[in-house]
Amino acid sequence: MKLWLTCSGAAFLAAGLPWWTAPYNRFSLSHPLAILGCLAFVLIAAWAAGWTPLGLGRGTLAAGAAVPAAVMVRVLVDTMKDPTSHNLWPFEVVIAGMFGLGLAFAAALLGRLFRRLLGPG
Repeated sequence: MKLWLTCSGAAFLAAGLPWWTAPYNRFSLSHPLAILGCLAFVLIAAWAAGWTPLGLGRGTLAAGAAVPAAVMVRVLVDTMKDPTSHNLWPFEVVIAGMFGLGLAFAAALLGRLFRRLLGPG
C-alpha cells in the first residue's frame, strides 16, 4: 500500500507543480517547467509499472490518476477565488484524465519493456 501511495504522490506533484505555478490563462505544455514535469511523470509511471510489484495496470492507475487530481485541485482553488473561472471544469478534468492515463500507459509499457530487456533473466 505504501508503494501505491508513493507512486501516486510523486506523480501528483510532478503533474501538479507546473500546473499550479502557471497563471490560468498562460499555461502551456511547451513551458520548460511543464516539460520537466511531464518527463518526471513519465519516469515515475515507467518505474511504477516496470520495476515495482504494482505491475502495468496498477502502475498506470497510480500515476495516471494523479493528473486529473492535480487539475481538480487547481479548479477548486481557482473557483474559490473567482467562481466563473472554470465554467467547463468537467471537460478539463476528463481531458486531463485521458492525457494522464494515456501518457502513464505509454510510459508503463516502456517501463515493462526496459524491465524485460535489462532485468534479471
